[in-house]
Amino acid sequence: MKSITVFTPTFNRAYCLHQIYDSLVYQTNQDFTWLIIDDGSTDNTKQLVDSWKSENKISIEYIFQENKGMHGGHNTAYDNIKTELNVCIDSDDFMT
Repeated sequence: MKSITVFTPTFNRAYCLHQIYDSLVYQTNQDFTWLIIDDGSTDNTKQLVDSWKSENKISIEYIFQENKGMHGGHNTAYDNIKTELNVCIDSDDFMT
């Protein structure tokens, strides 16, 4: 099991999620799982995430839920995090 969960609540952000993905792929420490909480997106978020999962460059977990808003996304993340440590990176942000 990984040590850290990086979670991202998202809603119709397929156009910018690649920024987070690319930044996570290039991290020198890969001891994390990226948990994506898709809060009811109607764009191609799921297909995009599936393509990244098939690349197998980083550990990715994907959860789709009916739209509950940002706080609902956070609550779903906290219900599913299995690591001791976690950090939220917003869907329009990235790691340096």
